[in-house]
Amino acid sequence: MRQLDVVERRGWEIVRLGSDLLSAEVLPGKGGDVLSLQWLGTATELLWQSPWGLRARGAVTTSEHDVARLIEAYPGGWQTVFPNGGDAVTEHGVAWGMHGEVWLTPFDWTPVDGADGGCGVELRARLVRSPFDIVKRVVLDGARLSVTETITNVGGEPIEAMWSQHPAFGAPLIGPDTLIETTAGTFVVDDRRDTPSGDLALGVRATWPHVPGRGGGNVDLTRIPAPDAGVDRMGYLTDFTCGHAAIRNPGLGLAVELDWDAATLPHAWYWLEAGGGAGFPWYRSAYVLAIEPATSFPGQGIAAVRANTGTQVVFAPGETRTASVTVTVRELA
Repeated sequence: MRQLDVVERRGWEIVRLGSDLLSAEVLPGKGGDVLSLQWLGTATELLWQSPWGLRARGAVTTSEHDVARLIEAYPGGWQTVFPNGGDAVTEHGVAWGMHGEVWLTPFDWTPVDGADGGCGVELRARLVRSPFDIVKRVVLDGARLSVTETITNVGGEPIEAMWSQHPAFGAPLIGPDTLIETTAGTFVVDDRRDTPSGDLALGVRATWPHVPGRGGGNVDLTRIPAPDAGVDRMGYLTDFTCGHAAIRNPGLGLAVELDWDAATLPHAWYWLEAGGGAGFPWYRSAYVLAIEPATSFPGQGIAAVRANTGTQVVFAPGETRTASVTVTVRELA
């Protein structure tokens, strides 16, 4: 079975994709977000849903603060981060907001067929604050959902950018029995996220999966703390043999595997909230894990990337680049 339906929710047009095994929801009007990915066998939602979810279209923002605007428009799910990641910056005489312009950009869309008989959508947009055309294809085929993006610099000058995918996963997939596997060789702890609930030593570079803890000893990152652990983490996976990570929950009987081309996206951000994150926006209530294939790190805005790692990418005038991330859901024996 392959199915594509269009429904309206809270004033938004939502495209629903279906196969015999999975259903997915895509939001063309805001970033081409993947709002939902559900395993049909047990009606299990795999992507994290923010506490406020999808707000009504046209809802008036209550803040002019850059981070607050982005968070108010964050329903959870899976987003694109481009051409900036993390902190807002000023580039080429204009503000590039937190997590970039695509996050809030409306797309036009048309239905497409997948190469293996699946169904999907092709979304197109021209960015405003940066000179890029973006084509985003979201295709569901059986137990596999792929997001493929092709971005072109349509300007007449070279532009530096950060580019990543932001899939966030929640309970019941995420839990104390969950195991994280990856082909990354190294984990780099963010050197600036100095929160009382952080349990990793700031700025260290360690061999995956054992990372020095803030209070001594090592933390095993293959395991997920309990929802009330009072822990938050931010760091970066790198030195991949190939682009791969897996989230396995034996009790649930499911595994979610992420695959991508590590030559194009050589790093992956790791973000965890397990009852940490005091104050806005989570108020110690979030339980979420994101593994985010990326061109660049740290997640502190492109100016910090230039200064600290030089991992930004340069789009020459007229240059086109393509990146794809695939999520495959499997039942565990």
